[in-house]
Amino acid sequence: MMIYFIRPLIPLTLLLTPSLISQVNDFFRQNAIKQLQETRRCFSCNLSGINLSGGNLQAVDLRSTNLQGANLKNANLRYANLQWADLRNVNLQGADLTGANLSFSLLVNANLQGANLEGSNLKMAGLRNSNFSYANLIKASLSQNLQNSHSVNLCRTMLPGGTMMSGDCNNMPPQKTGLLK
Repeated sequence: MMIYFIRPLIPLTLLLTPSLISQVNDFFRQNAIKQLQETRRCFSCNLSGINLSGGNLQAVDLRSTNLQGANLKNANLRYANLQWADLRNVNLQGADLTGANLSFSLLVNANLQGANLEGSNLKMAGLRNSNFSYANLIKASLSQNLQNSHSVNLCRTMLPGGTMMSGDCNNMPPQKTGLLK
């Protein structure tokens, strides 16, 4: 005769404590970083909050990656593919984004002060409340995104046609987007 013991099943969600969830997130983040280092691509990875300031990320493929809140200050992102990336609240101050593909990316509240975006693709990117002061946008593709964005700071920014926005940067409100066409 066989005796079967039936134990109540504890839902998995009850076993996932905040500490365990944090450990799981750290595990996946470390794997994503390792993948990025080894292959120079990380499609749809979660790298939110990562500090890659000053890093050499030239020509990396980060399509659809979550970089929300990341520190990429002074990073080399020349020719990087950041299409559809979540770049909300990211720090790209002084970053080199020459020729980068940022189309359809979400750059809401992003700091791009002094960034070089020469020849970059920003088509359909969300730029609400972003800071482009002192940035270089010469030859950048900006069609159809700035018309629908609000409050983009363009103080002393080099525009796609080579003209510079002027004015008193300390007292200058963020620009309405009809300025760039």
